[in-house]
Amino acid sequence: MNIISIIVKEVKQNLRDKKAMAMMVLFPVLLIIVLGAAFKTSFSEDTKIGTPKVFYSIEAKGDAAEYLKKFINEKTTPKIEYVKTSDIKKAKDLLVSSSEYSGIIEMTEDNKIVLYKNDKGDMNLKGGIFESMLSGFVNQFNIITEIQKVNPKVIPDVLSDTNADYTEISSINKLEKPSSLDYYAVAEVALIIMYAASVGLYGMSSEKNSKTRDRVLSGPVRKYEFLFGKTVGGVLITIIQIAAVVAFSKYVLKANWGNDIFTVMLILISEIIMAISLGVGLGFIFKQESAAGGILNFIIPVIVFLGGSYMPIEGSFTYFSPVKWVNKSIFEVIYSNDYSKVVPAICINVGVAILFLLISTLSFRKESV
Repeated sequence: MNIISIIVKEVKQNLRDKKAMAMMVLFPVLLIIVLGAAFKTSFSEDTKIGTPKVFYSIEAKGDAAEYLKKFINEKTTPKIEYVKTSDIKKAKDLLVSSSEYSGIIEMTEDNKIVLYKNDKGDMNLKGGIFESMLSGFVNQFNIITEIQKVNPKVIPDVLSDTNADYTEISSINKLEKPSSLDYYAVAEVALIIMYAASVGLYGMSSEKNSKTRDRVLSGPVRKYEFLFGKTVGGVLITIIQIAAVVAFSKYVLKANWGNDIFTVMLILISEIIMAISLGVGLGFIFKQESAAGGILNFIIPVIVFLGGSYMPIEGSFTYFSPVKWVNKSIFEVIYSNDYSKVVPAICINVGVAILFLLISTLSFRKESV
């Protein structure tokens, strides 16, 4: 009963602080909107690369040469601009010295096709486009050659079908990817949860500084009841705030939180427990509130930066951040239906929480009231 009373009191006290409540809800919403708009192009797959310009030279005669000419004169998507040249050496010099041309296609007299590609800057991407298309032509020509060996009569019908597609490439692992809004909806919620550690820190220190803690503990309330009640109260009020942010981003901003919101919220709740426990623990480790606050303000930006809450960041060292596990597990649940990182993420958060709660419990026992 004492624990429940302390929890209710903690929730009510935080709900009365309208300024703090508004900051915990409005600040992440503002970050989601601003960062989602600012980095929209970085998450877009519609990259404009321009029209590749390619030199070509055909010295060969016969069917192979005619097939290549037909390929060059066809309208393709994406569009490629072909420029005929009779001087391969000059074309090579321009390819090296200029950023205007993406490559050279040369068909020698012995029907050999030679490809030269410009690898400088975005020319490498443009060159890759026509290289891929030329590879498709070669595959098609090889198929026609084989057909000619078996039944040459059908070749005119095959060549007359300009829309024929002899190969099909299907992706079995193409996954939906988050937009900038989707990404920062998750990332900024994980960020603001870490700043909720101040709820745990200042919730305990304010009681101590105002002497209300001593008055409460002088009654029938035990230390573990007080500690547990304050921690759970901080967790509950933060869950309310985060639920409001998630709901707003999902239903108003239309951010993608996936179909399994229960698992996503379970991961976020584990992070909330970890953050509140971290704040409580630092309050006992550093007796002065200002020192504990300074440490908290130092480590949180590092944790959330490694976690990718400011921008996507990869590397094995980033997994030292609990926020990285939170973000990664949520994204994999939403976009890959992969639950392999859910348990590790929750275990890491709960493990950190238990560590700091143990520190708090042992430190609290030694304090005199």
